[in-house]
Amino acid sequence: MIRILMFMMLSWPFGGEVDSAVHEAYAKDIGPVSGEKIDHVVSTYFEKSFTFAATGDVLIHDHLYEDVATESGYDFISRVDEVAPYLKNQDLVFLNQETPIGGEELRLSGYPAFNAPLETADLLEYLNADIVSLANNHALDRSTLGVEKTTEILNEKGIEYVGANASAEDAARERVIEVDGIEVGFLAYTYGTNGIPVPQGQEYLVNFIDMPTILSDMEALRDAVDLLVVSMHQGVEYAPLPREDHVIQFEQIAEAGADIVLGHHPHVLQPVDIYEREDGGETIIAYSLANFFSAQQDLQTKLGGIIEFDVRHQVNGGETAINGIRFMPTYVHSNEYTDFELVPLADAEAYGMADAADIYSDVSEHMRTYTDELEVVQYLE
Repeated sequence: MIRILMFMMLSWPFGGEVDSAVHEAYAKDIGPVSGEKIDHVVSTYFEKSFTFAATGDVLIHDHLYEDVATESGYDFISRVDEVAPYLKNQDLVFLNQETPIGGEELRLSGYPAFNAPLETADLLEYLNADIVSLANNHALDRSTLGVEKTTEILNEKGIEYVGANASAEDAARERVIEVDGIEVGFLAYTYGTNGIPVPQGQEYLVNFIDMPTILSDMEALRDAVDLLVVSMHQGVEYAPLPREDHVIQFEQIAEAGADIVLGHHPHVLQPVDIYEREDGGETIIAYSLANFFSAQQDLQTKLGGIIEFDVRHQVNGGETAINGIRFMPTYVHSNEYTDFELVPLADAEAYGMADAADIYSDVSEHMRTYTDELEVVQYLE
């Protein structure tokens, strides 16, 4: 049986025959056959894989930072301990950082013009964020200084960002993250900035939704990466389903070569879809990942989640594919505007949620409105 498996691996084309250099290295590396050796050979010479997770809005209201205030600062971290492990297990993590992180120097504030404590960056780091989108309607709530301060502290934490930029040079920089030799590219755009104008000569500050620009950016990045993720900040707030024109726009981005399209802004969950492109490929579209950690009080705005993708890449010039999609619903518990805590929705009954099982069932059904290939799970492994 082992001989058959090893022969299959030698001859399995994965989109083309293994070149002589790979074949020679592989032959030297076989050695005594074992399950561990087979796994090593497959991962080194034939296929690589990783998990990618994305969440919704980290939306730091004043009620939230006031609730976590201590004598020495702001302790967001203790309020996400129940969910953080599910992100720490991931190989690549993306979040939407909805508010500027300017700290007290730029005056802390909540809705409608946000500015979060510097400890928000500690929260992102604790949640294992590799990259965050800054392209949202609050990006300019503290104007140029807010963008500069936010990008500065993210750089200090080693967290990549996309969608807002500290300079023209920063805007020209491709956002590509390598995971075990697999190149993942990110683009992010917002519909607007709540009427706050971009300062003249600083058009680089925020990436706005403009389809010709988006398609041009995608064309420039597509061939340089193995997986392309596009984040779109738009939609009707509190609407359970995407508007038709937004669906058309997301599908246009899919046809242009995006592998994953992530939606933000509605603050509530909208379904996931698997869009079949004309080229025969598929694009995963999450129309809205809702709030992840915020102080909004309506039930639907307290529900969010983590979407997890199994990404597999065929070595030696092969294709990249997404082989599994899971969604773990989450819930922000609070006693009105105190005692905020982010927990798996599956545990919400222990935090006083009435009809928790029914709500979990409703969320599961809602997220699968467009496809039954999405697996909704109580907990990610």
